[in-house]
Amino acid sequence: MSHPSETMEKAPVRPTSDAARFFDRTSANYREKYTRSSPFHHYYFNERLDKATRGLELNGRNVLDIGSGTGNLYDHLLPRFPGMHFFATDVSAGMLSQSLVPEADRFVGFAYDHPFAQRTFDAVFMLGVTTYMDAAELERNLSFIARSLSPGGQAIITFTHSGGLDTWMRWLLKLPLRLFGSRDKVLSSGVRTRTYGVDEAKKALASHLTINRLEFHNHTVFPFGLLLPGLSIALAARIDRLAPTNPMHRWLSSDIIVRCSAKRLP
Repeated sequence: MSHPSETMEKAPVRPTSDAARFFDRTSANYREKYTRSSPFHHYYFNERLDKATRGLELNGRNVLDIGSGTGNLYDHLLPRFPGMHFFATDVSAGMLSQSLVPEADRFVGFAYDHPFAQRTFDAVFMLGVTTYMDAAELERNLSFIARSLSPGGQAIITFTHSGGLDTWMRWLLKLPLRLFGSRDKVLSSGVRTRTYGVDEAKKALASHLTINRLEFHNHTVFPFGLLLPGLSIALAARIDRLAPTNPMHRWLSSDIIVRCSAKRLP
């Protein structure tokens, strides 16, 4: 198996975006969100990781995490797949500096700026970051993923669901939070974000990848997940067991998880 970064020099870092500056500023305490000291974030992040990695076998495989942050995915996978070859990219140097991914396998900046070998990644994850991409940036990343997947490889990508109640509540509360909220929270920081309907996400992906499975994630609703985490998490777990065709299952989902594979070469 070829190594994705053999004899490769890391690319120079581009000027930082608003999102990169925000995450640099909040990186020192970000890992705490994964712990049980923050019940809602612990539930949210770990439910997403469980769904995104379900059924995968990654020992001996090349794995790329785009928008790796402080390494939550790496921490989640390492006990199960100690033989994987894991590579992390993120536009925030501060976030990557908190990661346990070996430094040689951490790449600051956009994944497509680094000369990874083509068709060598068996799994590419892009979890929780399409929210911070404009259409052109998403297009560049999807094109890069399509070139990077090995035959039989999978891409697992999430989108913030525009049709979910959670998204509507965040939109309604955005202005008062911008005026009175803490600048270390995304919603009150002024960082631009983007949401996607199911058809919009499918359309963006279909130009580059074959969609194999789509499911919904996180059935808590802002701000109740933070104010009443125990009750919210219990209700969310019940809603998650509803049939995917149930309208409540879709409406009460904040995120979409899509599993894809590379298109067949002509």
